[in-house]
Amino acid sequence: MKKIEYIEINGYLYPKLALPPQKEIHLTRFGKKRLQYLKQYRPIVYTNLLTSGKLNEHLQMIDDEANALYDRLIEQYKTKRSITEKLKEKDQMNWVQEMNNIQNCVEEIINREIIYM
Repeated sequence: MKKIEYIEINGYLYPKLALPPQKEIHLTRFGKKRLQYLKQYRPIVYTNLLTSGKLNEHLQMIDDEANALYDRLIEQYKTKRSITEKLKEKDQMNWVQEMNNIQNCVEEIINREIIYM
């Protein structure tokens, strides 16, 4: 069993607690969204992941999975809707509309299936 060390401050003993060391990660928008969601709506899960040292690993996994799904779905939707470079050259505004529509649809899917679970 671990021995707990204490620090005395103004006559009170406080346990000397520290989180396990974690590697630094760089998250994209999906990892940041997941972190915000956990903090705001799932504080117990957030605290458990944080204190066990698995928060960064979890966020990195979610971030990688969401980005891979995003790229895959964008390509699938572009193929399904026949969004090509020819359309971009021919009718740029229609191409922009279609791409924005596809991106919004894919982001909703990722939010529902991965981020807010």
